[in-house]
Amino acid sequence: MAKKRDVNRFRAGQMALSDAGHDRGKLYVILEVQGESVLVADGLNKTVEKPKKKNIRHVRRMNYIDPEIDARLNGECPLNNEDILKAIQLFEAKCKVIGG
Repeated sequence: MAKKRDVNRFRAGQMALSDAGHDRGKLYVILEVQGESVLVADGLNKTVEKPKKKNIRHVRRMNYIDPEIDARLNGECPLNNEDILKAIQLFEAKCKVIGG
């Protein structure tokens, strides 16, 4: 049986780790929450223009929202793929420093 995930805990701008599928272990940024699914992008293969739709049972949300991504999603400037790529790289670097 698949894990039950609380859809209310997912937010646009959060980092998410793929738990299932061919992209298992890949980090994404959540762009939008749509019911039981999220639209995610990594800035390279899955872009802002063509995000990947994933069931929330197949992703693990990380308790981190990049401030720049959050500001751009809230309308200050348009979000682009370079911003997402940079945010993911910074998050990965922080995890390595902490020991994750």
